[in-house]
Amino acid sequence: MDNQLNSLIKINDANGTARIDVRGSLTQASRPELILEIRRVRRMGISSPITVDLSQAAFVESSALAGLRFDLNTLDAGAWQVSSRPAPGVLLEVFSSRDTVAEARADFTALTDPAGLTEAQVDAGFRPLSTYSSHELLAASDSVFALLDDPAGRSGHELLARYEAIGEEIARRESTESAVQHATPS
Repeated sequence: MDNQLNSLIKINDANGTARIDVRGSLTQASRPELILEIRRVRRMGISSPITVDLSQAAFVESSALAGLRFDLNTLDAGAWQVSSRPAPGVLLEVFSSRDTVAEARADFTALTDPAGLTEAQVDAGFRPLSTYSSHELLAASDSVFALLDDPAGRSGHELLARYEAIGEEIARRESTESAVQHATPS
C-alpha cells in the first residue's frame, strides 16, 4: 500500500480560508506530514478554520484518523494557551455530501431492534447491527464518529445514540468471544 499523503493545499486570499485536499493515503506514517502542512498553513496567517478534505483519499486508516483528532486537539490547546482567543480549529470532511452518504450507506444506520424495521427500511437495505460483519461494524463506527465531528452535520443526539448502539454491539461481541474462550478448555 502506498503511504503517501498526496495533498493539495488551496488558499483563498480573498476570504482568508484554506483547504487541504488529501488524495493519497492517511496512515500512521503519513499523519505527521499532514500535521506539518496544517502548521505551515497557520504560519501563513490563515486565522479561519482550515478544512481538511479526506473524502477523496485513496485510503484512510481509522487509527490514523483517531491520532489526527488527538493531534488537532493538542494544536488547538497550544494555540489557546498562546492567545486569549479560541483556536480557529481544523474541520475534517470525511464524506463529500451528507445526503449522498446517508443514501449510499443505509446499511450503516444503527438499528438494534429487528422488529422495529419497517418494510421500506428493509427494502432500502437497513438491517439490525447484529447482522453486521465485524468489518462493517467498525466501518459504521468510523462513519458515525466522523459525522459527530462535523458541526454542521445532523442531529447530535441521534448520531450519538447510533454511535453508542454500535459500541454496545461491539462490546457484546467481545464479551461473547471472551466467554467462549474462557469456556473452551486449552
